[in-house]
Order: sequence, then C-alpha cells, then structure tokens
Amino acid sequence: MKIVYLNVFLFSLFSCCSAKHNNIVTKKAENNTYAKLNEDAKYDVMYSSEYGGNDTFGYFVIEDKNGYEKELIKLNLSNEIPLLEDDFFAKNTVLFLYLGQKNTGGYAIGVDKLEILDNNKLIIYTKITHPKKGENVTMAITNPFSIIQIPKSKKYIVK
Repeated sequence: MKIVYLNVFLFSLFSCCSAKHNNIVTKKAENNTYAKLNEDAKYDVMYSSEYGGNDTFGYFVIEDKNGYEKELIKLNLSNEIPLLEDDFFAKNTVLFLYLGQKNTGGYAIGVDKLEILDNNKLIIYTKITHPKKGENVTMAITNPFSIIQIPKSKKYIVK
C-alpha cells in the first residue's frame, strides 16, 4: 500500500514540476521567420522573454547590422536568434523593448499597433501586460523584453 501512495505522490510531484517549467519557456516567433515581415502584418515579434532584459524601462531602435549584433550580445542571444542578412535593414528596423526589473513573473511588453503618418513618422504603441490580482505567478525577479521587426521610417515615436 505504501508503494501505491509513493507512486501517486511521485507522479503528481513530477507532473506539477513540468507544468511550472512550461510557463517559463521563452517565446520565439510562431512562424519561425526572422528575416521577412508577413505581408498581412506591419510588425513581427522576433523574440520575447521574461528573463534577460535590461533592469530599466526603455527601448532601442536599431537600424544597422552592427547595432543589432551588439544588442544580441548584451542579451546573450547571439546563438539563439539567427543573424540578419545585410539587405534586411534596407527596408526594416529592429525595435528592442525593455520593461525593466519586476519582482514577479506575469509581466510582458510588446507592440499593440503601428501607425504610419504622412510625414514618414512611425508611431509604435506598446502594450504592457501585468499579472491580474490574485493570479499565480512565478516568484522570481524578471526583466521582460521583446525584439520586434518593424518597417523602416525616418522617425520613430514609441508610446
């Protein structure tokens, strides 16, 4: 009888641990395309994670390959995200969004929508997700960030 209880206990223990682990997995783009925008979409999420971003809230607009590679090295992602082709930055720009340090999991930052103005300005509306009151979250310090592919413009306004 003790063996049955032990097996039930171990089964429930291991199944709970694997479920918690799946909540922490970093997210890559669903279609795994990094170099081209979808024709229907105006932006593409290249990479998003709750861990590894900057400690402070902010963003970087990267318009060249060298700046992109330097930022990936800072985030320790140079081996996880493929490098972009040289001609990528002729039509596209990469936006790094940082939410800053948070005391728990459940936070995320991303793009809600883009708005292109006539005078070649691109307005980027960000969306910040936070845990709901009473929601179970990871009890760890997190630094959420996203890497977004956006169309090239002369001026960028992040709101």
